[in-house]
Amino acid sequence: INYVRVMFTSNSIPKEYLPYIGILKSVLGFVATQNYSYSELFNQIYLSTGGITPVTNVYTDALNHEEVTVSFEWKIKTLHGKLPEAFSLVEEIMLHSDLTGKKRLQEILGELKSRMQSNMISAGHQVASGRAVSYFSKSGAIQDNISGMPCYQLVCRLEKDMERNGEELAEGLAKVCRFLFTSDKLMFDFAGEESEYTVFEGLAKELTDRLPKDEELDAFVTVTPERKNEGFLSASQVQYVCRAGNFTKAGLSYTGALRVLKVIMGYDYLWNQVRVKGGAYGCMCSFSKSGESYFVSYRDPNLKKTIDVYEEAAEYIASFDQDDRSMTQYIIGAISELDTPLNAPAKALRSLSAYMTNQTETDLQKVRDELLATDQETIRGLAAYIRAFMQQEYLCVVGNEEKVKEEAALFDEVRDLYAG
Repeated sequence: INYVRVMFTSNSIPKEYLPYIGILKSVLGFVATQNYSYSELFNQIYLSTGGITPVTNVYTDALNHEEVTVSFEWKIKTLHGKLPEAFSLVEEIMLHSDLTGKKRLQEILGELKSRMQSNMISAGHQVASGRAVSYFSKSGAIQDNISGMPCYQLVCRLEKDMERNGEELAEGLAKVCRFLFTSDKLMFDFAGEESEYTVFEGLAKELTDRLPKDEELDAFVTVTPERKNEGFLSASQVQYVCRAGNFTKAGLSYTGALRVLKVIMGYDYLWNQVRVKGGAYGCMCSFSKSGESYFVSYRDPNLKKTIDVYEEAAEYIASFDQDDRSMTQYIIGAISELDTPLNAPAKALRSLSAYMTNQTETDLQKVRDELLATDQETIRGLAAYIRAFMQQEYLCVVGNEEKVKEEAALFDEVRDLYAG
C-alpha cells in the first residue's frame, strides 16, 4: 500500500479566507467535476483508491513559536499500480470541481452546519479548549478560524439564504482554490516501497508542472489572537469548563517531565477533585511544546467550583508527595503514550510532523530522557508552570444557560452557542 500526501502550505493566508478553507474541505470531493458527476466521482475514488481525503493542519515551528504554517493536504491511500489514477483524480477535484451549483452547495452546508452543532455538544470540551487557546495563540487562532466558531458562523450566514449568498460562497471557494493550489506552495509526502517511489516521483513532477503559479490576491491580514473569555449558552444541563494559558510567556521552557505531570493531573488531582468529588464525567489537561496549556472538564455539573479546583492545582503540585511505586506507574503511563507502536502511515505522519515543525530525533530523545529522569522533586518544581499559565486567566465555558448567566461576571462576553 502507498500512503501519499499532496500538500499545499503557506505561512501567510488572508484572514478572511481561513473559514472558507474549513468549508472547502467539506466541498471538494463531494461535488461534480468537469468529467464526473458527484456519484460517478465517489465511485471512481473508491474503485481506484482506498480513499482521497482532504485535511487541514497548522504546524508551529519548534524553534520559533510565532512561525506558523497552514497546510491543506490530500491524504491518499492506494494499492500498488494505482498511483496514476489517484493523482488524476486529485487533479480533477482540485482544478475542475463545480463550485457554482447552489443546490448541491446548500445540501453540503446544511450537513456541515448540523455536524458542527452536534460536535459542539458531544465534544464541548474541544470547543471550550480550542476557543480558549485561540485567545492567546497564533496557531490556535488560525485553527479556530478554519474549523471553529468563525467557520461555523460563516456557514450559518451563507446557508440561511443561499439564493442571495450562493455567488458569495462560490466566489470565496474559488478564490481559496486559486490561492492554495499553486505549484510554489506544493510539497509531497510518500510512504511505500521503493519500486513505487519512481512512479510517484514522475507523477509528482507532472502535477507540479500542470499547476498554476502563485496568484496575487488581496493584502494579507495577520491573524492576531484576542482575549474574549466567552461563556457559550446551551440547553445542556452540564458544563465544559476550560482555563488556559502559555507558560513560555513566563520564561519557562518545555520539559519531558510535563508528560508525567499530565498523567498525574489526569489520574490523581483532576480525577479526584473534578470527577470523583465534583461529579463530572471527565477531566483533561495538556501541556504543549509551544507552551500552550489548559485544564478542561467534560460533562461537568459545576462551573465556579471547577475553576476553584484549577486555581488550587499549583499548590497541590508544589506539595506533591507520593511513594516511589506510584511515581514509577506515572512514568510508565507517560512513556507508553510517547512510544506507542506505530503502523506505516502513523510513522510517516510522525516524520512529516517533525519535518514541518523543525524537530529532530535529538529533540525527541531529550524529552524521553527528561521524562525518565522525573522524580517527586521535579514534579514539585512544575507547580511554577501551572501557576504561570493559570495567572493569565484565559477562560471559556460551554454550558447551561442558567449556570453560565449566574457567573456572568467571569466572562467578557456571554452568547448563545448556536448563534450564527
